[in-house]
Parts: sequence; C-alpha cells; structure tokens
Amino acid sequence: MKILRSYKNIIVMIIVLAVGFCIGYIVGKRSEFDLKLPGEVEKQVVTVEDVKSKIMEMAELTTYSGEYTVTMGKDETRYMFDDIKVLGTTNSVKITVSGVVKVGYDINEIEIRVDDDKIYIKFPEAKLNDNYVIWDTLSYSESNNILNPIEFSQYEELVDEIEKKGLENVESEGIYQKAEENVKKIMDGFLSEFTDYEIEYI
Repeated sequence: MKILRSYKNIIVMIIVLAVGFCIGYIVGKRSEFDLKLPGEVEKQVVTVEDVKSKIMEMAELTTYSGEYTVTMGKDETRYMFDDIKVLGTTNSVKITVSGVVKVGYDINEIEIRVDDDKIYIKFPEAKLNDNYVIWDTLSYSESNNILNPIEFSQYEELVDEIEKKGLENVESEGIYQKAEENVKKIMDGFLSEFTDYEIEYI
C-alpha cells in the first residue's frame, strides 16, 4: 500500500513538473516570437519625437529650384560738378546670363502633432536658400571709352541687379507655391514607414 502511494506521489510530481515546464516553454516562445491571439491586431505607435527624428535626416530642405535668364545693361558717364555730363565720356556694358534660385524650409520650424491615427504637419513659409548666376552662361558686350574706362565694379553691380531681377521673375512664376507642393511629396516619402498613420498637412 505504501509502495503504491509512493508511486502515486512520484507520478503526481512528474505531472506537475511537466505542466510547469510546458507553461514556461509556451510563455517563453510567445515572448520570443510574439505570437498573436485570434483577432489580436498590433498597431505601430508613433510619437512626435519619432517623426522629428525622421524629418531631421533631411537636413536643410531645399524643395524647389527655378531658373532665369536676364539681360541687363548699364551706361556710365563722367560728370562735372555732380550734375553736368562730360560729352564723349560714356561707356556701356551689357550682360546676358542665366541663374538659379533655390527655396525651401527650415526643418526646425516645422510643427508636428500626432494623435491616434494621424500625423499633422504644418510648414513655415518657404524661404530663399540660394540665388546665383551660372558663369558659364554669361555673354556680354561693352563699349569702352579711353576717357572713362569700364571698371570691374560696373560688372559687379550689373550681376547684383540681374540676381534681383531673376528672383523677381521666378517669384512671379510661383516658385514658393511649387515648393510647398513638392515638400509634401518629399515628406510623404520620408514618413511612408509609418503605415498605420495618415499624414495631414495643415
């Protein structure tokens, strides 16, 4: 009788150990492979910091470039007493050159908000990032005058005026509006990994 009781105790102990081992194994495997229960849906959780971190990869954001070609000339004549032209002392310079204007956004000024299923993004106004002439495209004509030789400063002044005129031209063609349209496409691409969230621009 005692022997039978001992066998029963041993069998019960073996069963308890086996059950404990199985439970531990199942819990461990679930933790390792993250098994899902029927009907369980796992949602990606995104924070404002996650979005900012992703956006910071873009550094300074140049989102659109516009090109221009401007022709501009300048005549200079010597004067006596500041208001009397000296005849025969006029020189002239004429320049035609192409240039590029780049506009974009300061990433640090982009406002971000995240709720349950949407990422809200608000851009600041686009700003001028660069404006320069392409020197390889420059052509010029000049009429020098021995009594009033052309000075390099005349070319510098002309180039400055051309860059200002070129900027006015691309602004009138809607470069800032085009930059805003383009930045949204760029942002959609950068944030595409947040698949559980809709991006809304405000």
